[in-house]
Amino acid sequence: MGQRATGAHPDDEHAATARLLELVRGFVTTHVEWKPLFIGAVITAADRMRLYFRSPERTRTYGVDVMISHIGPGLLGTLLSPAFLANEHLHQPSDDPHCDVIVDLTDY
Repeated sequence: MGQRATGAHPDDEHAATARLLELVRGFVTTHVEWKPLFIGAVITAADRMRLYFRSPERTRTYGVDVMISHIGPGLLGTLLSPAFLANEHLHQPSDDPHCDVIVDLTDY
């Protein structure tokens, strides 16, 4: 998170960082082996972030693109659902070295 997203205003970046920290608090729980494991996040633009999850089997890492302003309880529940992230119809090829596939939820 050390690099500022292109064109981001410092106030926007602070607001996005605060939202990211709020979101992360929702993912930090006792690990349950059948749930995806939250492993990190990066702010990619003024209102976008990529969240990283490892599959319960530890065989795949998902990069999930979301709009920061759209994050709410429904999206959070979706992200912790093993069946949702495993849905291959949602997977896009990844050029990100930190994940195997991308799941674009920016329209969610």
